[in-house]
Amino acid sequence: MIRRIIAIPAMAMMTTVLMVSCSAPSKVFSAKGTVQNIEFGKDGYTAALKDDEGKDFDAVISRVKLQAGYRELKSGEVVKLSGDTMSLDNRLRIIVNKIEP
Repeated sequence: MIRRIIAIPAMAMMTTVLMVSCSAPSKVFSAKGTVQNIEFGKDGYTAALKDDEGKDFDAVISRVKLQAGYRELKSGEVVKLSGDTMSLDNRLRIIVNKIEP
């Protein structure tokens, strides 16, 4: 009985959070930078970049996410990246969905 009393408000709260998060328009973030180094992983790689103002950020580039748009960047290459963002250890990370020269 107590589990049922707790479960109902929890389910209602989760549903509300899901509806709000799905209805909010997502803004695509873009940044331009110079590739500093690359760390290869299982599905792609993470590139460390520096923008024109000297700020560092990372780009997670996945074969699965980009599919036909996937390509390997090289150190020193200047690119514009677009995608969703997250912060990891106080460092901006772009989950890339588009790579432009």
